[in-house]
Amino acid sequence: MPHPATHPPADSSREERARATGTPVWTAGRAREAVSRALAGTAGALTDREADARLVVTELVTNAICHAGGVTGFEVRVEGGGSRLRISVEDADGRHPRGDFAALRDPSRLGGRGWPIVQLLAEVCEVRPLPGGGKRVSATLAL
Repeated sequence: MPHPATHPPADSSREERARATGTPVWTAGRAREAVSRALAGTAGALTDREADARLVVTELVTNAICHAGGVTGFEVRVEGGGSRLRISVEDADGRHPRGDFAALRDPSRLGGRGWPIVQLLAEVCEVRPLPGGGKRVSATLAL
């Protein structure tokens, strides 16, 4: 279950905020491992879908870390009898993720690709505000 979003003091580190709130420090690597564990129990060869899911979770977690002060909640679960994977990442910033599909076509442009990549790979993308501030960004991928 995702951890509730909090508004940490601006001058504290992610690790200090994590200790204060009891929230684990999520990194892109930890999130990719969680996706692989969730998919380990599903039937069939999921190599392509697992690669897509690992890319999506990397983008969501990295965006939360780089643009929203860090991950305040994380959840990954297989749904629909094994037909879908849902990844949810929470942060304390209420701003909607941004990105530009034009960035995907311009190899000289730096940044702006993460959210469009998530939108291309996921069946459903949702951004929902959280009570007290922040947001939950969820991506659902077909397996």
